Amino acid sequence: MDGDWRADLDAWLELFVAEFGHKAQRSMGPACIAGLIGPADRKSIQPIAARTGVVPYDRLHHFVSVGVWDSAPLEAAL
Repeated sequence: MDGDWRADLDAWLELFVAEFGHKAQRSMGPACIAGLIGPADRKSIQPIAARTGVVPYDRLHHFVSVGVWDSAPLEAAL
């Protein structure tokens, strides 16, 4: 069950991920979104990072707290 929703989410996010200008945004964005809407109870950065097993806490925290990007390309894709 867990893999089904994640594959669907990744497919849906492809259009938006292509609009991220930086490589880190393209990897952190989907991980963060999956952590927030996924089936787990805890939605803060530390549990999200722990569940992914591949995204370090400090990188995910930086993405959420400091990450800056132009929203216009994402809004156009939406």
